[in-house]
Amino acid sequence: MKSPSPEVGRHPLNTVVLAYFHYRYEAELAQGYLDENGVPTVLLIDDAGGMDVGLSFVNPARLMVGLEYAERSRAILEEAGVIDQEVM
Repeated sequence: MKSPSPEVGRHPLNTVVLAYFHYRYEAELAQGYLDENGVPTVLLIDDAGGMDVGLSFVNPARLMVGLEYAERSRAILEEAGVIDQEVM
């Protein structure tokens, strides 16, 4: 039997899509900013490994972060000019 994770309450599905990108390089740039600031990220990209770039217009790249990092991540990317500020 597997012992419980030391990170109580942390589950891999507790994530949020922070931003969508139509170009792989934009998603990777955003991921780089977050990585440099210590934010763990996941990129979901379905463009056949870069062979069919057109797929990203139907199914854009998704930059995902843990729920606990969402607000901080948005601020980092807004400050860097990678994503637009949220209009309330």
